[in-house]
Amino acid sequence: YQRRVRAELATQMAIILAGKQFIFTFSQFVIPIIFSNRGSCWNRCRTKVEEGEGGGGKKKPIKTPWERDYVLAETRDVFAEYLEMVIQYGFVTIFVAAFPLAPLLALVNNLLETRLDAFKFVAQLRRPTGLKCKDIGIWYNILSAVGKIAIVCNAGIIAFSSDFLPMMLYAFENADRYKAMGIEERLYGYVNFSLAYASPEMTGLNITCRYWAYRDRDGKHNFFFWKLFSVQLLFIIFFEHIVFGIVKLVDIVIPDIPSSVQLKIDIDETIAKLVLDDDDVNNKVDAATMTTDLDPTTK
Repeated sequence: YQRRVRAELATQMAIILAGKQFIFTFSQFVIPIIFSNRGSCWNRCRTKVEEGEGGGGKKKPIKTPWERDYVLAETRDVFAEYLEMVIQYGFVTIFVAAFPLAPLLALVNNLLETRLDAFKFVAQLRRPTGLKCKDIGIWYNILSAVGKIAIVCNAGIIAFSSDFLPMMLYAFENADRYKAMGIEERLYGYVNFSLAYASPEMTGLNITCRYWAYRDRDGKHNFFFWKLFSVQLLFIIFFEHIVFGIVKLVDIVIPDIPSSVQLKIDIDETIAKLVLDDDDVNNKVDAATMTTDLDPTTK
């Protein structure tokens, strides 16, 4: 059941990243072309008819760049662009343990979308109005929260939907016994051990069936299941603490602002402060000079 769930999750991730994502990117490229060229066929046909009736009279005046931009589709807000990237980032980071090919598909999609967005903003949309902003705003907090959720989710996927921990626990418990028996295979008998018995009373059949579970013949969880469950919880705790520690270490080692950029910022602030101080000194000198000129007792 766990393997089937992981396979279904991987299939859904492939459909989302390799199918829906490319379709959405293509639609973002085609829709502006349709809106920017609306009525162009009708205008060309009308121009040809007018030229035919007028005997090829006046030539059509050449439009200026801003006139040509005016007929293009209106620039949309960048909210949709940010939302698309955040959703893609969430899918890639949260479920990467189930579908390791997700980062590659996201990279291919982003490389393609970079060129399509460049063509869209240059040739298919009106020139956007530039706005000054310090950073990406609330999106940074959203991405940070998604990254923390992704660490816990990947730890859970590895712990509960893979055979890594059950195999390791089985090999650790039976290592000495198999070594004494002269068996070098660490996972000897694991498949038979991991299959529980389904009695005829449970299935309603006249035969005994086997299914993947750590249960006894009565259908109750055996002692190995509870030991495995404890190991899985400990693995999640250790995994997320280690990854959170690495993330924090990288955040401390790599500064948000490079040292060269910070140096230029400090120089600019110092120069601006000196200029303001000079202006204050000059203003005080000018004020003192005017007072001296107006006071007759000083003459």
